Amino acid sequence: MSVAITTEFPGSCPRSKSGLTVIEIMIAVMVLGLVIGSTFMALRTGFTMIQLARDSTMAGQILQSEMENLRLKSWDMLGELNEEEAFEVDTLLDESIADRFVRTRTIREFRGGNMREVEVAVEWTSLRGTQHRRVYRTVFGKEGLNDYYYRAF
Repeated sequence: MSVAITTEFPGSCPRSKSGLTVIEIMIAVMVLGLVIGSTFMALRTGFTMIQLARDSTMAGQILQSEMENLRLKSWDMLGELNEEEAFEVDTLLDESIADRFVRTRTIREFRGGNMREVEVAVEWTSLRGTQHRRVYRTVFGKEGLNDYYYRAF
């Protein structure tokens, strides 16, 4: 009479059905890699958008500052400015930040000699190498815009 001795414990699975196969582990690793990779791509895109928003805000502030400087000038002082030139930024910014933006101002005659069109533009290159440009345009009247509205028609 022979007695069979088993090493299985009660409630345990047979040895051939326990654990994960190599294919299941590879699929899990691929899914985990895809999740981590897409997370890094989303972070990179988010940081790029934040930097673009910062640069766009800075360009708008530079443009607004120059427009306000021009509005403080008299008609004669405005006429003494060059037709097209780069303008300096009156700011407390770090020079490396201000130097990233190319700033130009263009002044043209508009509707005869009593009006001048002023265009102020800022150009910059983003971290990804994309060119960006923001432009403000306005019209200055010798007697002010109120006179232009009443006499133009």
